[in-house]
Amino acid sequence: MRILFSMTFAAVVSGNAHAAYPDDIMLTQLDTWRGNTVDNTQQLKGAYATVVRQLGAAVMNAPVTPSETLGLNGFDVASSHSFAFLSAKGASINQPAPWERVHINGDPSHVMWRPGLTIRKGLPLSLEVGANWSWIGFSRQTVIGGFGRWSVFEGWRQGPDVSMQIGYSGYVGNDELELGVLDGNMSIGYTMPLGYLIGINQADIAPFGGLGFMQLNAAPVLDGTTADRLGIGPVSGLRRNDAYIEGYSLLTTHLGVRIRSGDFHLTTSGSIVAKALPTLNVSVGLTH
Repeated sequence: MRILFSMTFAAVVSGNAHAAYPDDIMLTQLDTWRGNTVDNTQQLKGAYATVVRQLGAAVMNAPVTPSETLGLNGFDVASSHSFAFLSAKGASINQPAPWERVHINGDPSHVMWRPGLTIRKGLPLSLEVGANWSWIGFSRQTVIGGFGRWSVFEGWRQGPDVSMQIGYSGYVGNDELELGVLDGNMSIGYTMPLGYLIGINQADIAPFGGLGFMQLNAAPVLDGTTADRLGIGPVSGLRRNDAYIEGYSLLTTHLGVRIRSGDFHLTTSGSIVAKALPTLNVSVGLTH
């Protein structure tokens, strides 16, 4: 598992493209395994579906904000890291995992590391907007996303904070796959003072959790002959989309906690998407 971050930077800025980007998704590798042709279309379709779902869960807007919004004058910038677990180990040498099938060397990372930057701005009426950019580690791909949030009971201390969020993330830079994720959630949490001098210490803790959804849109960027040979095509979780297929609109859950001292905050959270593996998230930032 490639998680040595100090080595990552050196690998990215040096060497040729093939050496520096080992984790690009390559759909044209689906029907080849260890030099042999795979002609089982159902296996290839199943691997494609798993890769798309798990990639969607990995690139969706990570739940790294508590349930409260920033307020009219609030502004927040944070560095975030997401770690998405993947189906990257097959049952045997002759039964490769889905991610092994789309990896040029059949040896993908078991955890997708996604470092990035998130910016949020508070608006009137308890609204908030945000944007994020992140890099998918050891690949040429990036993720660009945005979201809007609304706090239902902002400033009401007698009850918990409740917020609703809707957002979209796009997977950018892959020559063989296009993918986008529409996501939304409702989050509930509460902010409590932290420290032995309550009212003097400027620290608090805010646990939060919630439920949501993720709807995928994905399509191979391949010529018709290759796509037909692999048996794959566009898929969508949006019912109004011509490529709609059941199983690409999925439920999500998340649970996390933010610790803040003054303007500095640290947030950790975990999320699970149905038919995908868990994702862990860490965010460190400043609020003004």
